[in-house]
Amino acid sequence: MDKRFLLKLAIRNLVTHKMRTILTLVGIIIGISAVVFLISFGSGIQKLVTEQITGGDAFQLIDVGTGNSQVVKLNSETVSKISGISNIFSTEVITNLGAKAKKNDNTMDTALFTTSANYLDWSGKKIRYGSNLSADKSKIVVNTSYLTFITNDKPETAIGKKVQFDVIVPKELAKSGEAKTYTDQEFEIAGVIKDDTSPSVYLNTAAASGWDLSSYSQAKVRISDQNKASTVRKQIEAYGLKTEYVGDTVNQVEQVFSIFKIVLGSFGFIALLVALLGMFNTLTISLLERIKEVALMKILGMNKRDVRNLFVAEAVALGFVGGIVGIVWGMALGKIANWILNIFATRAGGDAVSVFYYPMSLIGAIVLTAILVGFVTGIYPARRAARVNALDVLRYE
Repeated sequence: MDKRFLLKLAIRNLVTHKMRTILTLVGIIIGISAVVFLISFGSGIQKLVTEQITGGDAFQLIDVGTGNSQVVKLNSETVSKISGISNIFSTEVITNLGAKAKKNDNTMDTALFTTSANYLDWSGKKIRYGSNLSADKSKIVVNTSYLTFITNDKPETAIGKKVQFDVIVPKELAKSGEAKTYTDQEFEIAGVIKDDTSPSVYLNTAAASGWDLSSYSQAKVRISDQNKASTVRKQIEAYGLKTEYVGDTVNQVEQVFSIFKIVLGSFGFIALLVALLGMFNTLTISLLERIKEVALMKILGMNKRDVRNLFVAEAVALGFVGGIVGIVWGMALGKIANWILNIFATRAGGDAVSVFYYPMSLIGAIVLTAILVGFVTGIYPARRAARVNALDVLRYE
C-alpha cells in the first residue's frame, strides 16, 4: 500500500480522536520539555563556567612563565623564540610592577601591569566602561577597586580623568639589578574593568619603554590548532620555561559537568518515561476500540504489514509532533527562567548572563529520541493489530 496514503490515514485517525491525541501529546510534551530544560541548563552552566575560567579561548591559550627559576628570563629574545614556534598564532606579555596611586596628598599601593589589549581579552578582563588599551601610551585601564580611591561617583564618570602614579620597578625586573621608582607618571583613564578585589591599573607595554625593564613576568601564547597544544608546550618548555594549559582545567570541569548533566537529564527522562507509558496505554486502548475498524481494513485488502505500519506511523507521528512542541516549550521555559534570573542579577549589580545553552546536537538528539520513543511504543500495539483475525472479529462482534 502507498506509504503516503498510510501516513494520511494515520493523521486522520489521530485528528478524529482529538481528546485522546491531545492528552497523549501533553504527556510527551511535558517529558521532552523537561529533558530540554534540564540538560540545556546544565550545558549553559558548563559554558558559563568555562568562559569565566578561560575568557572563551580555553583550548587555544597557553600560559608561559619562568616558575621559580632565577636563571631563565622571559625577555624580548625569549619571547621572539617562542613566537617562532610553529602553530603559535600570536604571543602577548605582561609585566607585574608596583605603584603608589596619588591624589592630592594621599597615596595608595596599587598593582600596575604593562600589557596589551589582547592579553586583557584573553585573561577574561572585560571592559565595562570606556575602551580597551590602545597604541596611545598615555591611556590606561583601571578596575573599580582603584576608582574608589579617586572618586565616589559612578565608574563611567572617571573616563578621561587624569591620574598620577609613582611607578616602582622591582630589582628582579630591572636591567640595573636595583629597584627604581619613577615619580609623577601621569596617565588618562580610557577604560574601567568591574573588579572590586584589589586596586589594579593596566597600561600599554610600550609606555614602559624608558623604565629600565629587562624582562616580562608572564606571557600568553595563542595556538592555531588546539590539537598541537601538547607539542607546543614541550617546545616552549625546552627553553627552560614553565607552561600551564587552561584546557586541562576545562577538561576536568567538563567531566564534572558531564555527570551533572546526566543527573539532570535523568530527572527529565523520568518524566519522559511516564509519558512513554501513557502513550503505550493510549495506543493499546486505541487498538481495542478500533478492533472492528482493523478487521474491516483487512477484509478490504489491507495486509498485516500495512496494518502494522499504520499503527507505527501513528505512534511515530505522536512522538515527532510531541518532540518538536516539547523542544519549543523547553526552550521557551528556559528563556523565561533566564530572563527572571537576569532581572535579579542586574538589580544586584551583576552582568546579564545566559544560563541556558541549546547546542544543535542536543536539539537533534531530542528529536531523534522522540521519534524513537514513538516507534518503540507503537511496536507492541502494531504487532497485536497485525495479528487480529478479521473473521473472528466479525463473527463475535
